[in-house]
Amino acid sequence: MSEKLLYREDVLRIARGIDFIGPDCWLTSGAALVLFGVRESTHDVDLICTGELADRLEAEGYPFRRDGLDNTRIFAVNEHVEVLEDWETEEVVEIEGLPAASLMSIRKQKAALGREKDLRDIGLIDAFLQREGR
Repeated sequence: MSEKLLYREDVLRIARGIDFIGPDCWLTSGAALVLFGVRESTHDVDLICTGELADRLEAEGYPFRRDGLDNTRIFAVNEHVEVLEDWETEEVVEIEGLPAASLMSIRKQKAALGREKDLRDIGLIDAFLQREGR
């Protein structure tokens, strides 16, 4: 993955250039948090896809590795984009015309991961929701 920080316009440009983003593939993690206004920047654009789309990506030759915990596929689309197969998402919403995991779905995903960077993002999400009165 690239070390370059990606800002709102970068995320929008990259996401809008992915032809398979849609009902079977949506934004999550840092990229979605940038579009929601929770974070200013991210290091990459993470997407979640259905198993059916993962099968198609594999058949089309996208390189992937297997997750060590549940054996799902993680596809490297380019230097900025990874696609994670069947990562639990309770709700997908639309932001900037793009499908994205809801803030609460992202919060739940990050709580399950429990890494230091995820806990920092949870704090940012909670502060954002409090500012927004949600």
